Amino acid sequence: MICNQQVLLNSIYMIRYITLVSTMCVALVSTVHAQMFSMDKHEGRLLQANVPYNEFFAGFEPTNIEYKGTPDVDGAGQYEYDNPILRVGYSGRALNLFMGVGGSITGSSNVAYFDVGGNLNTYLSLYSTKGFSLQLPFRISSRYVNMTNDQTAVKMESFRFGDILAGAGLQLLARPADDLRAQITAIPSYGFTFATGGFFGGGMGSFALNGRLFFDHLFSRQMGLSLGYKYDLRNYRVDRDRYDYRMQGHSIQVGITF
Repeated sequence: MICNQQVLLNSIYMIRYITLVSTMCVALVSTVHAQMFSMDKHEGRLLQANVPYNEFFAGFEPTNIEYKGTPDVDGAGQYEYDNPILRVGYSGRALNLFMGVGGSITGSSNVAYFDVGGNLNTYLSLYSTKGFSLQLPFRISSRYVNMTNDQTAVKMESFRFGDILAGAGLQLLARPADDLRAQITAIPSYGFTFATGGFFGGGMGSFALNGRLFFDHLFSRQMGLSLGYKYDLRNYRVDRDRYDYRMQGHSIQVGITF
């Protein structure tokens, strides 16, 4: 009976995931063609055609992972983490990819952390002038997180969850000088998280705040430098309380643009 309920619950979550992704993908596909021209039209005065839109970056991310479930649950808090994460990634106009690792290499004695994921973005221009642009970004994001604790490794236990989120926010672009750009993006998102290999899941909320400075053409006509800060908040609310965690990261990032 319990197994049947878990299968039914997992099926409900999967239907939600598929519906969410399908809806957002249709929206993205329907706007991507218009976006290619509208962004050039509205941002052309601000960003110019020779601006590097691609970026590879590396980051150092002090992270706090705090248990928020019921204290008397078996295994409560065993994946709490308060150490840095090393992060690398790629950013483009419509696609972001990232990966992060933490554990003994970053000073954690018991808990190891790994994540990999990406974002699909599209933008609606709200206001644009020669040196300033205000946009409404829409985002679909997905991330896989795996955390293990050396003290429970013999039981083959781990925190392994994937998620699918959708959100919208605001993005400010400014160009105070010919080869200097500033960008601030804030996007809250909500969606669903699911255990990889399990029959349970739950809801998940996130908030991402990203500020960057781009020094265009610093190294050549095609290559520049980026400096950035990102605040990343994620709240897991899983059916099984032992996996309810709040994750907060403050990432300092340096990148090469091209």
